[in-house]
Amino acid sequence: MVNMRKLNINVVIADDTPLILDGLKCALNSISTINVLASCESSSELFSTLSDISCDVVVTNYSIRGGESGDGLSYISRLRRLHPNVKIVVLTRYNQPAIIKSVLALGVSAIVARHDDATEVITAIHVSASGGEYISPRVRLALACLQSSIDRSQPLSARETEVMRLYISGLTVGEIAVLLKKGKQTISCQKMSAMRKLGIKSNVDLIKYGNDISHSQY
Repeated sequence: MVNMRKLNINVVIADDTPLILDGLKCALNSISTINVLASCESSSELFSTLSDISCDVVVTNYSIRGGESGDGLSYISRLRRLHPNVKIVVLTRYNQPAIIKSVLALGVSAIVARHDDATEVITAIHVSASGGEYISPRVRLALACLQSSIDRSQPLSARETEVMRLYISGLTVGEIAVLLKKGKQTISCQKMSAMRKLGIKSNVDLIKYGNDISHSQY
């Protein structure tokens, strides 16, 4: 059973949007059980801070600029690797099932939408500090709605995987068709089928997801 009575939770927050950072800090400082030790505007500042102080929970934006660690999965992965005992609450504006599942697979303790009310972050912090896992209702709803539209009849085929890899590497559908000696329409259909299975709706999100996955081990 999750213990919800842990008091004096030491928290460090990180977000590259000052307005959100200040608002979050103000909201958390109003909670008697939460002690905000520091607020950081970049991943570099966060890692530097964590090398000097110890905390229970880090609340961080999924996409945070201003650091050599990058952002997204590569950043969260490094944070987990360097600070395995710190609970991580991730704030995200992405609602693609593939991205959400990839974040959860890294072992974060909570995911909250950036448009959620501050009370969701507060709940996520308490649940995380008590050893539980939390996904805000907004994120759960987005995940459920998008999951219902995903074709789950089979995983990506070998050809769909290859098309995804080549497209993410920077090739156009036409160039992939020439390289694989297939019709452009065939390649386009394989690309769309793979995106549907992954629950990814746009090319921009596909490239973002592909970049995150390819760099998540660093």
